[in-house]
Amino acid sequence: MLALQRRIDRNLTPAQHSPGTSGTYSSQDQHFFSDLIAAAQLIRLSWPDSARFAPSSSIAELIARHVAAWTALRENPSPGRRVRDAWAAPQDPAQCAALLLAADTLLGDRDQDGPGLRERIQPLATAAFTRNEANTSAGFRRMDVSPKLSRALAQRSLGFNRAGGHHHARKHVPSRQCHFGIEHVPALLPEAWLAAHFGDLTNPGDVWKPRHLRRVASLKLVEMAGGGTWPHCAATLGIPWATAQRSLTVLKQSLLPGGLWPLFETAVESVAQGLDADASRVDFAARRRRLSTWQVPAEDIAGLAAGLVRLANVESPVTRAAVSALVWARVTQGDHLHSPPVQALREAQQSTKPVVAAIGQLQTPSNRRGARLLLFQRINEYADGLAQACHEGCGGS
Repeated sequence: MLALQRRIDRNLTPAQHSPGTSGTYSSQDQHFFSDLIAAAQLIRLSWPDSARFAPSSSIAELIARHVAAWTALRENPSPGRRVRDAWAAPQDPAQCAALLLAADTLLGDRDQDGPGLRERIQPLATAAFTRNEANTSAGFRRMDVSPKLSRALAQRSLGFNRAGGHHHARKHVPSRQCHFGIEHVPALLPEAWLAAHFGDLTNPGDVWKPRHLRRVASLKLVEMAGGGTWPHCAATLGIPWATAQRSLTVLKQSLLPGGLWPLFETAVESVAQGLDADASRVDFAARRRRLSTWQVPAEDIAGLAAGLVRLANVESPVTRAAVSALVWARVTQGDHLHSPPVQALREAQQSTKPVVAAIGQLQTPSNRRGARLLLFQRINEYADGLAQACHEGCGGS
């Protein structure tokens, strides 16, 4: 207790900085009190589950005595008692010291113990949020705690912050310290990344599951780098809500029964580590912005179709829209169904079927023969050239 009191004193009167040194707190010092207060509240709200963090039986007895009186006060409130009184510190100094000491034990060394902190916090958070008022978790989200404690407190479902409850900025704390940003994540994980990291979750004959894996993996990477719920991550990548939900549902049905979800999380983590180490990351967000109103020029269509006499209507508006969608999808690693040419047709309340059918004819492996195969190869080469131009023209974008 004395050691904790000395640390509290040091944080109440921080050392003077000499000229030329930074006068700012470290992240841990800056959140010393808010983290300690939040942890103390969690100890109290989850008691007796949190009793193991009391360093001795005498400390546990002091906390138990306080919790009993505090619970009775909450269940039988006196007239005029304010709601915030339920969050007040113990009046008894020994009980307050005991509660703070258990809270400090729960926090541990956050600089050395990131994953361990969440493992300690989550059972207590579940107990506290289940047993107490519905707005208890919202009270914790309003606390200005450190990013590490915020990550540890966040309620998650399959790796994402839960979508329910009140919107609050604390929901957008990234779940991982990343060197890459959300701008480096495409809407669909590149197929090369899928092959390198998700081999245990894919089958050679499966056509649809890889697309859902690519989409949900990208959602998770955005959550790692920028935080937020899965609908927020989907909006960041320009993925419609219903499309993201469908991919999550497909993967739940495919992975959860066999206990394969941890393999998915491990694979995404390996992708994240690769992005962290990549010195020439691609700014996919810049590419999406740059091509948001782009269409393949008519003269380029003519060049792509040069010599392909067996392809009819190759320079028609439908073909131009289809080629534009395919180029956009390859450059941005996005879904051609969400490309600007297709979206423009939807917004104009025009049928997308002709364009989607034209794309399907080019993408279906069984159709890639003769002139159509050559056109598809030229489109990919054209897209790769455009991607390289974007990369060189925007410093990695």
